[in-house]
Amino acid sequence: MEDSAHEIRLAQMSSIRKTHDLEEVRSAWDRIFRTNDPFEWPFRTGFQAGRVFYPTDGYHLSESQYQALCASIAQSGEREFCISITESEGPDLLGRTWGHWLWEMPSYGEYAGLSLTLENALFSRAGRWGVLISHEQHALVTGCPQFLTALSAHDPSGPSDLLRLREAWSDYPRAGWLGKVLSHVRDES
Repeated sequence: MEDSAHEIRLAQMSSIRKTHDLEEVRSAWDRIFRTNDPFEWPFRTGFQAGRVFYPTDGYHLSESQYQALCASIAQSGEREFCISITESEGPDLLGRTWGHWLWEMPSYGEYAGLSLTLENALFSRAGRWGVLISHEQHALVTGCPQFLTALSAHDPSGPSDLLRLREAWSDYPRAGWLGKVLSHVRDES
């Protein structure tokens, strides 16, 4: 019953469309991501620098993070993007027909209303940028140089997000992933 109520709510959101045709999603994904693991640098060779958002609002970006992302997308000349559930799917995430949507710049309310209870990715249909959100409330963000410049202008919190993430993981013995990931993150201070 909960799933059908969620589907009705999605149908009322004109800017969000569930997709079962995975060719376009797969094509966009393959241009940006090499893995769905948010505890390593998940992006392809062409995307060796990026940002971190921390903390996210669970499996969603916070409102300010989302608004900065959308402003940067628009400044890059795009209007639509994809979202896919990525958690626990490994290489098979594009082999299943559920958990993929196409978006046309939904409002934050529409985005926040999407029931995301697993790790997920937002990414460019044109293969220009990507965001991977983890269950540990961090998001890794990359994109073409123009996109990253726009993101820095729309979201100046990059250095403080980076500092908060480092502080949050400073006492964890299993934080070895952090150094490898953050070696790709721009420190814009």
